[in-house]
Amino acid sequence: MRLVTWNIHGGLGRDGRRDLGRVAALLQDMKCEVAALQEVGDAHRSSVETELADQASWLGRRLGWFVAYGPNLVLRGQPYGNAILSRFPIVHAHNYDLSVPSREPRGCLRADLSLPGGQSLHLFDLHLGLSGGERRRQAAMLFSADLLRDTALAAPLVLCGDFNMWSPLPGPILRLLRTALRDAAVVCGTRRATYPSALPLLRLDRAYVDAGVEVLRCGVVSDPRTRAASDHLPLWVDLVPRATTSTSPSPSTLTTTSTAAK
Repeated sequence: MRLVTWNIHGGLGRDGRRDLGRVAALLQDMKCEVAALQEVGDAHRSSVETELADQASWLGRRLGWFVAYGPNLVLRGQPYGNAILSRFPIVHAHNYDLSVPSREPRGCLRADLSLPGGQSLHLFDLHLGLSGGERRRQAAMLFSADLLRDTALAAPLVLCGDFNMWSPLPGPILRLLRTALRDAAVVCGTRRATYPSALPLLRLDRAYVDAGVEVLRCGVVSDPRTRAASDHLPLWVDLVPRATTSTSPSPSTLTTTSTAAK
């Protein structure tokens, strides 16, 4: 399956246009089956069409995919957060609160996917904070027993999103990630920057997998359309989860409630 992780900047492109249709078309052109998106929501209420205010649902309808949405804050009356869109049924979703006091609210959205052949996958979509101290506290929340170290997680696991790691030097967060997970770009030998989209210098957007996932290929989509559509470039990963058993799905569009990771 192909996974794309992308900070879509609320659909607001570098050309000043807020165009969700462009985002949907690009996802289709990337031939992905699952998309983990960040900064989903019209925080500036600039959409002429009121239906576009619920960006996650709008994208799900346009693509005909299942949706899980994890709003982390409300700005000007509009929800804003992470979204997972999937061709495959989403059987469970939950939004974990990664907020640090006096900083912008942040979160990690989990979606459990029911894949063909009885397989399943735990997908986590996050957006970490801007300061190093904030991210260190969020990493501790991520690797708690309530989240990534939850013993109830029985399926293969992928963690992806906008990590906001601005330094190229390995720090405590990277060391913590590397103890349990593998960086898909490192596995493929294709560590490419994703931000800013006009002249990428920083590898803010990443995907990590556990031992239950085989990474085949990965890359960054950099062309005139993706450079115009957002301030981040999309990262794609082709992966194969190892066989697991799963329960029968009850597909639906899910807007999750937010629960703090202790």
